[in-house]
Amino acid sequence: MRSTFTTAAMLAALALALFGAWMHWAVLDPRNVGWLLTGEDRGQSAIGLSAYLRAGGPWPSLHEPLLMAPGGLPLLFTDSIPLIGLILKPLGVPAGWQFLGPWYLLCVALQVFFAWRLVRPYAPDHLAAFIGTVLLAAMPMLFNRYGHASLCAQWLVLWALYVFVDEERARRPGQWFAVLGVAALIHTYLLLMVAAFWGSAILCLMVRGPDRVRVLAGAGAVAAVIVAILWWHGIFAGPFGSTGTYGAFPMALDAWWNPANPGYTALIPSSAEDHGRGFEGLQYLGAGMLLLVAIAVYGWVFRRDASGTGRLLWLLPAFIVIAIAAIGPQPMWRGAPLFTLHLGPLLTNLLDPIRAAGRLAWPLTYTLAFAAIVTVIRLPRATMILAVALAVQVIDLTPMFAAVRSTSAKAADRTVYHRTLDPRWAALVARSSSVEFEPARPFIDLQLMEEITWRTVDACRPVRFTYASRESAATRARIDVDTADFAAGRLDPTRLYVLLDGKVPRIVAARVQKLDGITIIAPTTPAPPPVCR
Repeated sequence: MRSTFTTAAMLAALALALFGAWMHWAVLDPRNVGWLLTGEDRGQSAIGLSAYLRAGGPWPSLHEPLLMAPGGLPLLFTDSIPLIGLILKPLGVPAGWQFLGPWYLLCVALQVFFAWRLVRPYAPDHLAAFIGTVLLAAMPMLFNRYGHASLCAQWLVLWALYVFVDEERARRPGQWFAVLGVAALIHTYLLLMVAAFWGSAILCLMVRGPDRVRVLAGAGAVAAVIVAILWWHGIFAGPFGSTGTYGAFPMALDAWWNPANPGYTALIPSSAEDHGRGFEGLQYLGAGMLLLVAIAVYGWVFRRDASGTGRLLWLLPAFIVIAIAAIGPQPMWRGAPLFTLHLGPLLTNLLDPIRAAGRLAWPLTYTLAFAAIVTVIRLPRATMILAVALAVQVIDLTPMFAAVRSTSAKAADRTVYHRTLDPRWAALVARSSSVEFEPARPFIDLQLMEEITWRTVDACRPVRFTYASRESAATRARIDVDTADFAAGRLDPTRLYVLLDGKVPRIVAARVQKLDGITIIAPTTPAPPPVCR
């Protein structure tokens, strides 16, 4: 009992230490919102969840009507976390609260938990297991995802790996239903990653036999439930427009040892940062983990020691597919393309649902790190080697932790609005039937959009355009009609128009005014009170 308590205390302390190195502690206060409204995906995630809790359909609906009104959006398409919405919706939580700060802490805790469950069976003692857990839990890909809260659930990759490595666990459909079902309620990219382990387990069981019919029946039942969850999300309600950007966010060929962010590391040189490789495609292992991989390769090649890692070879077919998708049509090396394959618009559009392909390789990177740890952990003086690797890792990644933690520093002052300071905003939004952003493009000024959208959702008013991961053809057609009406001067007298680029059609110039330096057209007729809880 004492050993269990000590282990739990050590793992809890590790989770708190990692979280404190990653985030400002003030993000844990649900009433502290302003640090999220900075023009990043996590702001949109908080807005989507708030809209769902404020005005979503009856539980367990996963649709919210306020964003991209009047049609609304599936909660999944706002980059929110449907699982949190399903848990919180029946509780009647206060409007205007955020839950991403606590979610970040939960993700770190579960990352540590599953890393420990993976490493402990291979370790000779608790100290070696603990150091191995730190190395596996504190991967750069996790802490680099600060801007995209749902994709911080990388513990799902570790959970799937934990199920896969034990043949008895991998035989049980219930184990896979649990991890796949939770992944499907968090993010579709994570679902694809988890499915790579599940598919590999099915392949292994089918080849080895003999109960193939039972294996297929179990797999079919799990697949049917996951498809039902995706239908529940509204993924099959398209057609959806394509961004045509597959290949723009790849994993570079040297991603394991190229940080792709020059300010992130102390020991390993980096090529120049760009949005594709430096964020979506970041798969950097860290100098300490690279040291472990090198030692593990020596063990695999010269000592012929693959104990504990042989089963991982069944992952190779799935990982080859993942790697091809992640590298994309333009393989990168040291920040420069080696060559370009022209896929054509048809294939590019078909691959658009995985356009942020660089992140798909997380299962490869986590599996490589796990294999290196469990190989080294069986060598003589393993604890000393692991401790040296951890020290090198800490030295190398300290700049990254400092840079990432600074992005949540705004949480310290607890100011909600930094761009829309005038007290007249609240009354202006309250007497509007809806808010329309023109032009309907998010990256002109996403921070401003997020602040005004938060105000609007808090007042339970609809927003006719928002930053969403997917737009249906019907929604885009409606937005185009709004834009045409605005350009022609056909304005809804109850609507608030916000001009993101400050450009005003001559026909409506007489109605334009400025508030906090922001170009707007205020409603001339007050709208009726909203209907919200």
